[in-house]
Amino acid sequence: MSSLLVAEWRRMVIDLVRYPLETVSMMVVMFAVFAGMFFGAHYLTAAPISGPNLSGVVIGYTVWTLVMNASGFMGYSIQNETQNGTLEQVMLAPWHTVQIFLVRGVMDILEMLLPVLVVLAALIALSGAKLDWRLLAAVPALMTIITAWGIGLMMAALALLFKRMNQLQLMIQFALLFVIIAPVATIAGAWGHVLGVLAPLSVQVSVLHATLAAAGHGASATLWWEAAADMVLWFVAGYWLLTAADHLARQRGIIGHY
Repeated sequence: MSSLLVAEWRRMVIDLVRYPLETVSMMVVMFAVFAGMFFGAHYLTAAPISGPNLSGVVIGYTVWTLVMNASGFMGYSIQNETQNGTLEQVMLAPWHTVQIFLVRGVMDILEMLLPVLVVLAALIALSGAKLDWRLLAAVPALMTIITAWGIGLMMAALALLFKRMNQLQLMIQFALLFVIIAPVATIAGAWGHVLGVLAPLSVQVSVLHATLAAAGHGASATLWWEAAADMVLWFVAGYWLLTAADHLARQRGIIGHY
């Protein structure tokens, strides 16, 4: 397992060194999209976004950029390996398929962490949002990433079986933007509460927002437990689905097929 970690770490460093323009361009696009949303909302409503709504939008957008990579990277990785004709070699490695793509997911988050923090600082400077930085916020942030990895494992399972699914991945990622930014976890009624709890990332982002919001009182113990249960549910579902898809693809002999 250590050799797998070292190999993926070296691959990440090589990518960063060889393709710095890709990272810089990604940061510029992330900032430009938020600036367009921020000033566009100001123009349409003739009133600036402020208070808790502003901090919620900044936190939600930042989390979404991380989630896009955490959830989409595994599926894109399988599609790239298929297009390059190297998927079969990856699948014949002495590690389980889930282990390989989970390690890649971890390295992708490490690669994305610094650019996302730089963009977050730029977003705060642009919008004037006030966040109360606490070390405790690392816990819901990690829970959010683990939940996103569960979704990423599901996408990897679909990519392993169907090969081409770029449009589906885009649809899912933009659906996650709605779930993250819209207050799904606060929908009124019993069914609304159940939907808010079961929806991926909604509860985790609510906990993160409550932890980082200035002058906030933090999240309740119930909300923490709901976020943990939701994280376990989606990660286990993704792990099981990719394991089943791996077995089915090997059985059908479609690992190297494109």
